[in-house]
Amino acid sequence: MGYAAENGIKALCFDIDGTFYPKKQMMLRLGVSSVLHLPFALKYNSMRQRLREETGFSEGDTTDYLSLAAKESGILFPGKNVDFFIEKEERVFRKPWERLFSTIKPFPGLRDALSEARDKGYILAALSDFPIGSKLKALGIDDLISFRASTEDFGALKPSVRPFRMMLSELGVKPEEALYTGDSCSKDIDGARNAGMHTALISHSVRVYNNADIIFSSWVEFRKVVL
Repeated sequence: MGYAAENGIKALCFDIDGTFYPKKQMMLRLGVSSVLHLPFALKYNSMRQRLREETGFSEGDTTDYLSLAAKESGILFPGKNVDFFIEKEERVFRKPWERLFSTIKPFPGLRDALSEARDKGYILAALSDFPIGSKLKALGIDDLISFRASTEDFGALKPSVRPFRMMLSELGVKPEEALYTGDSCSKDIDGARNAGMHTALISHSVRVYNNADIIFSSWVEFRKVVL
């Protein structure tokens, strides 16, 4: 019996970037899409980090994509209409990312692990800070994930408790009935743990992290330990 059954887990929830596929694939693609707009990309990343630090684990003061976008726009483009920011974000990042991510490859064993989990009756969910678009389809697992959302849809970035709580509400499960898996200690593990969820860290280097209930290095190992 694996960790999920032993702990009464009903929902297996996942980060996407760096969790379902190697993060270096993401970084290469982000680099390609950002190089032509480097000043904006640097300011954008700085702005997002500022928002994470200001909000921390709290609910924050924005509740959906539009209110979050308005706050982001106010930081980057004071005095500009939020539509200016949304259009620029779409043109510089979202559309190029959608095209570039069509070629991403998953970690070995990912689909087998998720297929087994679904066959055993677990609800599968994906929650990512980045827009999801067609990533799950490109990874060959779109048919296995019953719930997917960007944290932006809920007006906050990890590790804010808001997107985790909203996801759990949508799934109809209690925090202690869900396991969240991700590759970031500070955003994924600390954020989910603060929301009361069980946590699993995928890492090829970290072997000890007290806030993670499980640490694994491959999806084959995930099947053995969790399922």
